[in-house]
Amino acid sequence: MLQTADTSTIPYKMNYNNSARYRRTPQRPECGLHEDEPVIPQSKLQKEVPSFPLSVFPTAIRNIVETLVEFEHFNVNFIAACMFTTFAAAMGNRWTVRFSATWVERPIMYVALIGYPSCGKTPPLRLALSPLLNLDHEYDREYCVKLKAYKQWESKSPKERAALSLPEDMERPRRRCHVVVDATIEALIGAMRDNPQGIILYSDELESLFANFNRYNSSDESYFLSAFSGTPFKYIRKSADEHIFLPNPYCSIIGSTQPGRLAKQFGGERVVNGFSSRFLKVYPDITDMPTWDTERMPDGIMEQWERIIRKVVTFDFKGNEQPMELTFSLEAHRKLCQWKKSVNNAIYTATESEAEKAVCGKLEIYLMRFCLIIRIMKNICNEESAAMIDTGSAEAAIELVEYFREMENRVIRVSLSGNLDKRQSELLDALPYGFRTSDAIDIGRSLGMSESTVKRFLKNSAIFRKEEHGRYTKMSCDP
Repeated sequence: MLQTADTSTIPYKMNYNNSARYRRTPQRPECGLHEDEPVIPQSKLQKEVPSFPLSVFPTAIRNIVETLVEFEHFNVNFIAACMFTTFAAAMGNRWTVRFSATWVERPIMYVALIGYPSCGKTPPLRLALSPLLNLDHEYDREYCVKLKAYKQWESKSPKERAALSLPEDMERPRRRCHVVVDATIEALIGAMRDNPQGIILYSDELESLFANFNRYNSSDESYFLSAFSGTPFKYIRKSADEHIFLPNPYCSIIGSTQPGRLAKQFGGERVVNGFSSRFLKVYPDITDMPTWDTERMPDGIMEQWERIIRKVVTFDFKGNEQPMELTFSLEAHRKLCQWKKSVNNAIYTATESEAEKAVCGKLEIYLMRFCLIIRIMKNICNEESAAMIDTGSAEAAIELVEYFREMENRVIRVSLSGNLDKRQSELLDALPYGFRTSDAIDIGRSLGMSESTVKRFLKNSAIFRKEEHGRYTKMSCDP
């Protein structure tokens, strides 16, 4: 039985939400010399950056996250997202979830941590992955022993092998691992062949991964587009005359980047081809470097995280080589259909932003994957054996999806600011925080833009929020 901390001893409720006030033009004062405009409520003058919903975690994992936030001063968004992704990678190919006769998902995740240098992205990432890295260290020691034996066998003649009672045939050992660091496509495919349970690609700086795209061939980026769906994959290594077939490739990705690189990494063509929307973005509002203090973290916290991940990796499927497939309860299925109709479809219909439409599609995929991950978390931490997604897991998955939608909208505003043409940028800069349609049209005309062009621009919900008919506020293009 996994031991959990007693939360009743915590003397206060931790507050994870940080508010960020966007830049805006000061409102015109009520001086009585003109017809005063309605005052925009204070709640609309600030955009609160959402915080990762810790309620999606079982108590055991939530306690670990809260302790790391309190004593190690990790940002709650970074550590929670990293631990969620690590758990998914530990599950790998061995669990699936079926929503319909033709729709089955596995817990593949692409995650980008976004923040300025020295804001504390790397420590939580490495700590969350540490149980998998520790396992890889153990595997590597075993591999070295087996490789040494293989090379000794290889160096012997058939006659010498017989005299030493060595086998006639011996297969070269394969390197087991869970984590691959900044690998080429060829190395990544080799790792997935040797580890059919799946791997996670860890790139401390996503820039180094993206910079290698198309350096050696023209298909690297398209490979990751397909790998997101776990599509069966064939690879021919011409140099070694080797054909590799991966029937169920599993590769999650996690890494970090900086706000100034968002337009290059996730804007432009990568919005159109769906590459950007495949990545879940974690972009909290951080203005200060992590603090230090002398308080010591309670003993056993990291050991508990290690035990949880090892329990996932070594889960006993009782000889069944096929993945364990979960389905949905009728009520959970109904909840997801209701969200699809009343929330996701409504957002898709209302927006004219290609980026937001692409996100709507990918969030539906992630919703299924989140349901699976959350349910297996409960099974592992609470020692349950449910084979069906319950209503609580579905509701938690919906909450997590909406958190990532808000994070994505925050990133879209930054990414799109690097893809506006000159006149759009000038109009955006010239507009006050709150303005009327007529104001935008007048300013647009002075910049050579037609009324219809300005109105189309105002429909971009990633940049403008329509408060009421004829009145808008600006969504900041700066974080």
